[in-house]
Amino acid sequence: MRRSLAALALLLACQPTQTVAPTPADPQVAPAEVNTPAFDEVAAKALDDYFAARPNAAVEVGLHAYDGKLPDFTADGLKAQVSMAAATIEALEAFDPKALDDVQRAERAALLTTLEELRFRVEVLREPEKNPMFYVGILDLTPYVSRDYAPLQQRAEAIIAFAEAVPAHLTAAKANLQPALPRTFIETALIQARGTASFARTDVPAAMKALPEGPLADRLAKALEGMATALDGYAGYLDEAKGRASDDFALGPEVFARMLQTTQGVDVDLGQLEAVIRADLERNLAAMKAAAAKLSPKKSMKAAIDKVHADKPKPSKVIAEATEQSVRMKAFLQEKDLVTIPSDDEALVVETPPFMRWNAAFLSSAGVFETKPLPSFYYISPPDPSWPKAKQRAYIPDRADLLFITIHEVWPGHFLHSLHLQRSDSRVLKALWNYTTGEGWAHYTEEMMWDAGFSDDPAIHVGQLQNALLRNVRSLCAIGLHTQGMSVEQCRQMFVDLAFQSEGNAEQEARRGTFDPMYLAYTTGKLVIKKMRADLQAKAEADGVAFDLKAFHDRVLSYGAAPLSAIRAGLVPDDPGALL
Repeated sequence: MRRSLAALALLLACQPTQTVAPTPADPQVAPAEVNTPAFDEVAAKALDDYFAARPNAAVEVGLHAYDGKLPDFTADGLKAQVSMAAATIEALEAFDPKALDDVQRAERAALLTTLEELRFRVEVLREPEKNPMFYVGILDLTPYVSRDYAPLQQRAEAIIAFAEAVPAHLTAAKANLQPALPRTFIETALIQARGTASFARTDVPAAMKALPEGPLADRLAKALEGMATALDGYAGYLDEAKGRASDDFALGPEVFARMLQTTQGVDVDLGQLEAVIRADLERNLAAMKAAAAKLSPKKSMKAAIDKVHADKPKPSKVIAEATEQSVRMKAFLQEKDLVTIPSDDEALVVETPPFMRWNAAFLSSAGVFETKPLPSFYYISPPDPSWPKAKQRAYIPDRADLLFITIHEVWPGHFLHSLHLQRSDSRVLKALWNYTTGEGWAHYTEEMMWDAGFSDDPAIHVGQLQNALLRNVRSLCAIGLHTQGMSVEQCRQMFVDLAFQSEGNAEQEARRGTFDPMYLAYTTGKLVIKKMRADLQAKAEADGVAFDLKAFHDRVLSYGAAPLSAIRAGLVPDDPGALL
């Protein structure tokens, strides 16, 4: 993972071995020899103020002083958060980036985009007024039950405090939300609310069953039932709101472009962005046609893709298959020396616990600030045994798809990224996450691994290309739905026709685009990284120097999940603005 919007919206442990600041990949890229101590003080306070406003984000990275706390989403609380963000942004912008060193510039960019996103969601997107998911997505008790970061009694106290705060939190939600809400927002928030209520009633008690009987256990049971009851009430409120639902979800071109620039650091012309993504789509479609022809020369492209989809491991063998894939991908990285693997830590491939089966497969890594060794898990969810056999079979990923899930989530995707995060001695770069950087890196590695030659099987290439086409269509739908008047039905059909998705998956992906327009982060991030690599390779060749792919990957990862524009400014200082 990094926990995605897909996961929380239904859709959405490593320990440090050493600490290093980002270092240049080659002699042509050197950090500035300056340092501004005053900036370090402002940055430290900015991060602390952000975590005070969003304690759930602090808990996810392992800062357990924030356990049991919810953000203040009352009207006054939101106003205070926006004021804090505005004042902190002003303080950060007072520092000239040229007066900062390489790390400080990346920290400044990471803090600015994080705080701009907080302000943007409240003031521009008006999510507290328009998006009922704004209130439910954060009601996640998983961090308290998925790992033994503290004694059971301590974690129970945190859950109690959290659960007891939920009724007031949802009362504030109903006070803030406007009468007419977007239809897809309501429908998804309903699924969230009902699922979270069930989680509180069933899954959390099961995960905490070792807690001894007595007053603490009684308080926990009462708090969880109160939380579930409040969620039931919120679901009832949303059911009633369906009668007033609208289809008003589109951001418009100006707001969409501002979202990319302020929250992701991606300042590009939307027409250029769309053109680059369409070109990538066409390239991938041509490659898919060629791969399908190799796989099944006398059959249609769809028949070849269906053949790949049909090659699935048995349900009892999925974990073993993914484990073997993980071992093989790590060995390939080491054999080809494609990137530094900074520790011996592994992500354990395990079946997803029942209380976490919101997603088919994902990485769950321990927070970077945890103070004791805790494991990372590559979770794979089994099909529900109550489903019909055909549905269970359809749920299991085919071997090619599973391989690229493993690449994306573990080696060399999110898990390797987390290992490099652990190395950083920058508290800011360890703590903050950028959607485009994080998902862009993981998606980039899928194509990079194929290009590096780990397989020549056209069936495997079909798997890589279908994942790429899925992300291409997400990007075009995000632009179309929010800036060009595209309908949800038109988007759904694009997923069927161009990404070869099933009807059910296509419908879910199209609906997600209405409330997660940043799901274009995967392709956008991949293309920015590829452009950065191509520019550096061209410069090296012009200088008569061999391009070092491993050094490039290490250098990118050394910046944590800072915005890609900031990473490019560090790697390509002579041309920092040409993202695409």
